[in-house]
Amino acid sequence: MPLEAVQQSAAAAAAVANLRSREAKTPQEAATQRSLLDSKAACLAEDSCVAIVCPRGKESGCTLRAIANSVDYAYEDCYEQIEVDEAGHILSTRVHPAYNDLLKEYPFQQVTTQTGNQVNIMLVRSPPNGVQQKLYQKYKDDILFLGISSMNDYPLKREGSHDKADYLGMFPGFLHMMREPEKVFPPHVKTLLMSQSDFSLPDVPARDYSVPKKYDFTYSASDCDVESDGTGWCGWSKNWTFVKEALGMMCGELNLTGVLVATKNKANTKAYSIPDSCKGKMIQTTYLARQQDYFDYLKQSRFAFLPQIHDASPRVSSQALAHDVPILMNWYIQGGWKYVSEHTGEFFHDMSDIRQSLLKILKGADEPHHYEPRKWALEHYGNRHSGERLLKFVEDNFADRIKLPKGTKYLLF
Repeated sequence: MPLEAVQQSAAAAAAVANLRSREAKTPQEAATQRSLLDSKAACLAEDSCVAIVCPRGKESGCTLRAIANSVDYAYEDCYEQIEVDEAGHILSTRVHPAYNDLLKEYPFQQVTTQTGNQVNIMLVRSPPNGVQQKLYQKYKDDILFLGISSMNDYPLKREGSHDKADYLGMFPGFLHMMREPEKVFPPHVKTLLMSQSDFSLPDVPARDYSVPKKYDFTYSASDCDVESDGTGWCGWSKNWTFVKEALGMMCGELNLTGVLVATKNKANTKAYSIPDSCKGKMIQTTYLARQQDYFDYLKQSRFAFLPQIHDASPRVSSQALAHDVPILMNWYIQGGWKYVSEHTGEFFHDMSDIRQSLLKILKGADEPHHYEPRKWALEHYGNRHSGERLLKFVEDNFADRIKLPKGTKYLLF
């Protein structure tokens, strides 16, 4: 693996030095200066090293680097570690020069290694508009674009949509949330059951059953339709019309208490209307900008209520599991259904069976270790488990297109 000299900016060098310091076994090791020859040997032996930086024109005072993105800088030489294939072509781990400019467009989302290095893969998390589709067409041969379900029914289209784009077949791979993807995606699209909510699980202790719960449930809404009482897009996304119907039974017949998060406007002057039987039993909050405030309500609840259908795997579902809180979920939800098992909670279909499911989850939530959502979630999801699956998916299907940095153990987004 030869090491070729390129130039690097002071800002980039400083950022790299900081990252390298965090990744090294000790700060002293990260700051170790060597000759260029010794640095090459050290870099080849160090998984996180991808480059060497030396003072311009010198072969002493060199240090190792974990990132090799280069820009002009007159005072240092950067020796990037590269590989050459059998045809003599250089295989680089660098991202395309347009990569970070593309990230300014909302649908495009970066992918990194476990150490934070960007890789030349970009996720498309929502339907790209016309301009964004042109950008995709321009760079699709230079960057590996993968779709990911992260907004409502995408890549499916809302009923009555006039959108002519073929999102199902647009990308060579898709991270989806469907039960039967083979019936939806064309054969050329490689698929993986994976969601944003599979990653970044909160690190919290297991439930202490000696501490009583304060609320029966939490429900997380969106406040953008408070003025219309949930009749717009946000209400549709969170299935608010069904929630109001269910609340009548939950508050009246079952006398449940709960927290309805983000059901008041940001000015705290107006709220979604709720049945009279819920008055005094439900706490309605504004949007909780500090996530810990939501978690505080969640961990004091017997279960999390997820009644939505048009949701591509709500993050609150896996967050509830990580907090050792079981979930009551709509069977028809687009994504997130994979989180429900005998260890984590219950499904319901509609008003015909929600009462039965409510009684079941309330009983199970009070029985120590009847549900073990935290244990189950940590065994199946989180950065390490999900990131390793994503890495395997890329290596199995796109190894001819992507060169990953040495030492890549899993991928994140």
